[in-house]
Amino acid sequence: MINGDISNETSPRIIVVIDVVANSEIFEEKKILRTIVERKVVSLNNVALSELWTVSNKYGLSVELAGFANEMWTQGHLDSFMERLERRGGNPFNYAELYSDINEFISELPYRTNLKGVVDLRERIARYGSWGIELNNL
Repeated sequence: MINGDISNETSPRIIVVIDVVANSEIFEEKKILRTIVERKVVSLNNVALSELWTVSNKYGLSVELAGFANEMWTQGHLDSFMERLERRGGNPFNYAELYSDINEFISELPYRTNLKGVVDLRERIARYGSWGIELNNL
């Protein structure tokens, strides 16, 4: 807002991969004719969530939660994760999106004009080039 006028300018955005804020495990259940493999969130990374909340609030960032289907995340996982944070009263995320894989996700990055960075785990940060950010470096 400038001089009381409503601006249509979009706020700067960061994208956070769910592995940064959720501790999860992959469970395998053997049935008679098939094996069911699924991912479940075991616990929240409260330190990371607190840091994201502080940084997004301080700098007016829009924060997107991202997951990858080829890593056994579903849109249901992301939505229930966001709902859980809403119930706690401390959800730093504005959006949640499931991507089929990392390649689809990376191919979209150049077209996001308001993107400031992608927050991921240290061992995977190089995949994003200059957009890659570790949580400690926000």
